[in-house]
Amino acid sequence: MASKRPEWKDSKYADAKGKFKELDCDDLANWLIRSRNRNKKAIVGSLNQQIVFNRKKKPSYARKMVTTRNIVTKRLGTKKKKK
Repeated sequence: MASKRPEWKDSKYADAKGKFKELDCDDLANWLIRSRNRNKKAIVGSLNQQIVFNRKKKPSYARKMVTTRNIVTKRLGTKKKKK
């Protein structure tokens, strides 16, 4: 069971210093896109980590992170490769 537990991983990007809690979803999405150099994988990874570690203790916070993740994925979209 212990092997299936997620582990906390620190990001190579600058510390948010409370921005995840202070900013609303829209502003947080803007800040993440700007601070993570539009790296969708890094942004979604950090939001997923927040969701996983807070979904039981702080479900409203986890829902906020899900909403932010949806905003980021919509804004950044996906790059479709031409065949």
